[in-house]
Amino acid sequence: HHAVEAYKIGDLLRENDVCSAIWADWYGFKMEAYDGILENAALLNQAGACVVIHSDDANGIQRLNQEAAKAQAAGRRMGMDISDGDVIGWITLNAAKAMGIADQTGSLEAGKMADVVLWNGDPLSVYSRPEKVWIDGALMFDALDPKRRPVSDFELGQPGEGDVK
Repeated sequence: HHAVEAYKIGDLLRENDVCSAIWADWYGFKMEAYDGILENAALLNQAGACVVIHSDDANGIQRLNQEAAKAQAAGRRMGMDISDGDVIGWITLNAAKAMGIADQTGSLEAGKMADVVLWNGDPLSVYSRPEKVWIDGALMFDALDPKRRPVSDFELGQPGEGDVK
């Protein structure tokens, strides 16, 4: 958790099958976070270690796909080839693995629990929006059905946490 310097021991993390829950680009805010780098996730991925992108922020958690894409972009700027599949795994299967529940959830497989988002474009793009969301197999959000869209605080005239429409 908050493993901002995990890139230094990626091989040890891989060998011991330890996942690192990290931020895409938040570090340097306190003494033990001064040596963080943007390429942390990419270097861990390159080492074959388990990467989990996370956020402590209520807004950031809603955009983990974009956080993961930022970490991917940092690696690509270093010349690393990081597949979109690996990046999606940083916020799905690897998170389940870190919690010890990868046999139950985290990937789309028969017999597993699944919360699924259907995007209108590349899920790693800031321009894509969710079209439909299924939670425990039930359709809970549909961008085309007003009855399946939450009313945001913004729509009520209050400061909001962000609308996905």
